[in-house]
Amino acid sequence: MSTKIHAHSRSDKNRNSFWIYGKHAVKAAILNKERKILRLILLESCKDFLEEYGSVHESLQAELVDKNYFAAKFGKDATHQGCAVLVKDLHFHLCLEDLLTDESDNRPFMFLDQITDPQNLGSILRASAVFGARAVVVPEHNSPEFSPAIWKAASGAAEYVPIIRVINFVHAINDLKKHGFWCVGLDEKSSKTMSEMDLERKLIVVIGSEGTGMRRLTRESCDFLVKLPGIGSFTTLNAAQAATISLYEIRRQCTSHCFATG
Repeated sequence: MSTKIHAHSRSDKNRNSFWIYGKHAVKAAILNKERKILRLILLESCKDFLEEYGSVHESLQAELVDKNYFAAKFGKDATHQGCAVLVKDLHFHLCLEDLLTDESDNRPFMFLDQITDPQNLGSILRASAVFGARAVVVPEHNSPEFSPAIWKAASGAAEYVPIIRVINFVHAINDLKKHGFWCVGLDEKSSKTMSEMDLERKLIVVIGSEGTGMRRLTRESCDFLVKLPGIGSFTTLNAAQAATISLYEIRRQCTSHCFATG
């Protein structure tokens, strides 16, 4: 690559740490030995949670707080399940180039063009972990900040799939294409379906926003535009559903050697 594409371009300290809540997400973070845990807060009713998983981080001590503390920090409607951790970002200094060292790794990259809903991003992370995406790539601007809602929706999958923020979305696509990747954009108006395409190759899959789809320059960077065929006149899927089906179709077509498990 001509330049390194960094996960974060700003030296904002808040971007390097964030809260995760929800039992599945917190458990996954605690069990990940590479994840640095800064704080753990629990409701009194959840104090047994630390006894079950805290041995992984021997120095980890829980702070018992009340429901008002959770409500003030995360909002009264947050589904925190009585536990939350403040963590360091695993991938703060990671760039796309760092993920290309293994030439045998043909897992796809998921590029999300201006998908701003945290629930969608979390669900796409979960599908990416299940079906073997190498990373989820988002633009520096017009994408959600890391939040507990994303990690809650991902249900622990964010411990396995990195999120890479890039300054220039199109440049990132073109740099990967120099390494032999083909770019496939989802477009419900395309005449070609995803199942008609040979997906046994290095792939970038681009999912656009639900309102406007892919931006013009992103669309022009795609080698192929494909759709997910539906039945009848209603064929609209949300971004997470489209990403999940796309990843499943890639996994279905590819033989086992396409997906190194690095």
